[in-house]
Amino acid sequence: MEVHEQYSDEARIQLSFLSFMSVAIWICFGVAFSFAIAFHLVVSTNIHIAGSEGNVFWFASLMYGFLGFIFSLVGSALIYPLYNFWCERSRGQSVKGKFALVHRGL
Repeated sequence: MEVHEQYSDEARIQLSFLSFMSVAIWICFGVAFSFAIAFHLVVSTNIHIAGSEGNVFWFASLMYGFLGFIFSLVGSALIYPLYNFWCERSRGQSVKGKFALVHRGL
């Protein structure tokens, strides 16, 4: 199999639902992780935690992060029809960066 690449710095794309959700999973994970750490740091600097209350607080921080991940993922799935509609009207989403169009020859 031979691969031919054509490089460009601007492209129009429209992601499928699975591609959209695979990108959203990483973004949602980052948001959830950041939120859990920020929540823990903000609250732990404002109150003194001793004994088993500290373990409960860590659990609560992780649960808030997990719930943030789940709600962000559900929100991404719900917003996909709007994204799809917008891409259909504007003939794709215009993005800039480094792109390689890969043509796979058989």
